[in-house]
Amino acid sequence: MSKIPNQPNQPDDGPGFAPARLFCCGLAVVALLFIALAKPAAQPVDGNAIPARLAKRSLLLDVHGWGERVLAVGERGHILLSTDGGKNWQQVAAPTRRTLTGVFLIDDQTAWAVGHQSVILKSGDGGETWAKANAENDPETAYLDILFLDAKTGFIVGSYGKFLSTSDGGERWVETKQDDDPHLSHIIPAPDGGLWLTGEFGTVRRSGDRAKRWEPLATPYEGTFFGTLPLAKGGAVVFGLRGNIFRSEDGKAWKQVESPTQSLLHGGLALADRRLVLTAAAGQLLVSADEGRSFRLATMPGAESATATSLWQAADGGVLLTSDKGVHRLELADLKMEAAK
Repeated sequence: MSKIPNQPNQPDDGPGFAPARLFCCGLAVVALLFIALAKPAAQPVDGNAIPARLAKRSLLLDVHGWGERVLAVGERGHILLSTDGGKNWQQVAAPTRRTLTGVFLIDDQTAWAVGHQSVILKSGDGGETWAKANAENDPETAYLDILFLDAKTGFIVGSYGKFLSTSDGGERWVETKQDDDPHLSHIIPAPDGGLWLTGEFGTVRRSGDRAKRWEPLATPYEGTFFGTLPLAKGGAVVFGLRGNIFRSEDGKAWKQVESPTQSLLHGGLALADRRLVLTAAAGQLLVSADEGRSFRLATMPGAESATATSLWQAADGGVLLTSDKGVHRLELADLKMEAAK
């Protein structure tokens, strides 16, 4: 993907830009998981998602669950629901055809989903039915991730430094303006109660007070980070473009971790057995058994050509993965690391 000449702070492997500031679908298969900008003539008219026989095999971008109930979301407003830990799936009706990029279940009843063109959806029955709950109507805004710490406190992050928070369970969303405007791709809680936020231009931030204040953390990398895996003692593993992985014990001193791939790393998960898993391309996963100090490749049985985008671990231990070819369930016994070379 090309870059505009003289774009400030643009790393060699960073996302491309166009003159307009409209975030459009940069998660298509051709340029899978890259952020792209384009200028449409007008905001497309939205409508209900269309039931699709192959929805379970379409581009899905996020997965999250509560107990045995799991939701996966993706392109064309597709929402898939499983009530048995990801063994079986059904498409449910959604009031949007816009790409959905994030989903979160607060409990077995309340669920939220976010996506392109400022769309926010809420369900009060565990994902069976949905309604729009937009905080704004902005065709230039793409929400990329959503997190709730409890029934009242939640956050949405997205393109051009977009950061929304709620303290009343989503009745009202308040935008916090940023000093700069990198795309913010991922927000996650840490074991110590803090929050981590990652994005483009090497953005890594940490908060110890529920996002009232953010501490910017300097890393040796100026490309895009797509996610964080917080560690138990205040550090984290961050990952992003071209297989780049960095690790810190305290969030201050960072060391680059040798990566077995140059593929984009978009999603990550800390398993119940304390292994760390990152998603890569062509049916590959990166697995660490030493808290992120090293990673080895593992394969996705039954999905060898798929590119995983997000992960969630079911209550019975199975790992659920969304991908450009739908949603897959991987048993822990199948998550075998390749021998070191």
